[in-house]
Amino acid sequence: MFLVKYLRYSFDFKNIFNYVNEKTWKVILYFVILSFIAIFPSNYKIISEQGWRLDFIEESFMAETPTWDLPDQCTIIGGTFECNTNTETILTHLDITFVFNAQEGREALDQKTILFYKDKIVYQNAEGDYMIGSNYQGFTDVLSFRELDLMQGEEKALAYKEFGAQIEASFGSYIVLYSVLVNTVTTLGTYILYLVLLGLILQLFRFGYSNFMNYLQSIKFLVFLMGVPTLIGFVVGMIEPAFGAVLFQFSMGIIAMLVMLFYGKKYFA
Repeated sequence: MFLVKYLRYSFDFKNIFNYVNEKTWKVILYFVILSFIAIFPSNYKIISEQGWRLDFIEESFMAETPTWDLPDQCTIIGGTFECNTNTETILTHLDITFVFNAQEGREALDQKTILFYKDKIVYQNAEGDYMIGSNYQGFTDVLSFRELDLMQGEEKALAYKEFGAQIEASFGSYIVLYSVLVNTVTTLGTYILYLVLLGLILQLFRFGYSNFMNYLQSIKFLVFLMGVPTLIGFVVGMIEPAFGAVLFQFSMGIIAMLVMLFYGKKYFA
């Protein structure tokens, strides 16, 4: 399989200039696979930490404790929102609207909204995008709104802080998926930009040689050099993800320059 062959190329620095005419689509596929390997440690950390937090709900409760009169006949228990009435309670805190005991079929609001349905919790932003958390997975303990209403002072502030954290945790699966996608796309874009710029820098060697690789060939050359940096970035990234990404790009540039210095003259006069 060509991917195994390309992996061997990545460690054959002495002859690596012989491979710059490989098919472009194969080299692109090889680049994507190596990039995913290099990105894996940071994605693994995101998954293990349950994604990037929404934060704004908990922070809004920390910034100012709500002075609500919650529907005291309602409770979140066993993954459901239990209430002995069909009446909705709509309350606002800072710039977020909370709809407790939301009924199916209601019209969406054109603002940040948290909707508490019987078996799910929904977050909707002002543009109409939404996330759904099923079965109130962030609420591991029973939450009685009556008890929350009766609390005072610091006890109430801490309870609302925990309430905000539980709301955010209910969107765990969405947050993890979103975090992984954003991290992957962002990091992959960074790698592409880095290759583009490093490829331009390599073209400066034209001034020292009568013949040299064209720009596309220099990009393929850099992709084949990604083997060692990917391995270094992966190993270090499993220990410290942020440092692994930095080391990947740093070692990529160093290896490219060393290969040019040691073996460039053999191929370019």
